[in-house]
Amino acid sequence: MAADPIPDHIKWGQYEISGVVKTGDDERTRGTVDAAPLRIDGGRGRRDEIEGLWLTGELTDDEFEDHFIDDVIVEDIGEGTDGWEFPGASYAVELR
Repeated sequence: MAADPIPDHIKWGQYEISGVVKTGDDERTRGTVDAAPLRIDGGRGRRDEIEGLWLTGELTDDEFEDHFIDDVIVEDIGEGTDGWEFPGASYAVELR
């Protein structure tokens, strides 16, 4: 059975990511008292791959993370020197 479509407020939302964020040699913890979270405008992203996998029930956590980085984050703020990574043990994504 196919999943319901992803709601528009999730596809087009503004995201704040807290946790360890790395691009190139720059690795830091975001979303603390001293450091703002990484803010992403979801409206600039491409969601075709994520939504296609979601609708067929084939979207895994790893595939979501890969596509979110490549198709949403990079589309909003561009490629880092060596790409974007989230190497911490955990992180939080808040929808605004």
